[in-house]
Amino acid sequence: MQFYETFLSSDTYEPEERTDYADIPFFSDEAIFVYSLVEMKIMHAAGWQQLLGYDNQEISMRLLVSITTPDFTDFIRKMNNESLAFILQQREHLNEYCCTIESKKYNKQGKEVSLIESVRVYRTQGNRVTEVLGRYKLNPRVPNPRNRYFHASGPGIETLVEKMLAFEPNELIVTYKQLEILQFLAKGMTLKEIAIKLVMSKSNIEKKIYSLCKKINVQNQKELIAFAHKNGLL
Repeated sequence: MQFYETFLSSDTYEPEERTDYADIPFFSDEAIFVYSLVEMKIMHAAGWQQLLGYDNQEISMRLLVSITTPDFTDFIRKMNNESLAFILQQREHLNEYCCTIESKKYNKQGKEVSLIESVRVYRTQGNRVTEVLGRYKLNPRVPNPRNRYFHASGPGIETLVEKMLAFEPNELIVTYKQLEILQFLAKGMTLKEIAIKLVMSKSNIEKKIYSLCKKINVQNQKELIAFAHKNGLL
């Protein structure tokens, strides 16, 4: 089972009026979210306007993955799958588990931002994890996808760490502009509409689509969109 797809199943942020969420501390260079593994949605988000330019209400798991730069996308997907599969099998010492990685994401203006991401168990019920707390912090260095940093703590976590450090990423690299065009194509927009939206010429849009089709060996826009959905680009 691909836990990743389940993890992204909800795009709706529905804030809960709970004081324990409001009291979660974070610094000015950080943003946080609380995700419920029961409700399958983000229950609380804070600090995202300052960190990446997004309103807290815009934050969803799908957004957080979709704005990951292409050189880290495969690693994030793999980490979500493996980490969730691991933690959902655990029944003891649940509050000891935490994962930390380096990554890069696009802010709302399309600029790359280097981040340190950590996710830890936030709430349990009985011997099950019910909520996790994500914390994103500005990274003073630019991470290298070929020299990935992945740290995890908790009983028996060593096999997960070894698996993540040995992960070989897909070589497919999609630029931010190509990703934007893909998203608009998937919404049914014409090339002329996309060109106006992105303040680019229609011919430039066509060149970027052609380049991407050639790179992934598809014949037309329909196949391109199908490939993008299948490989988590949309």
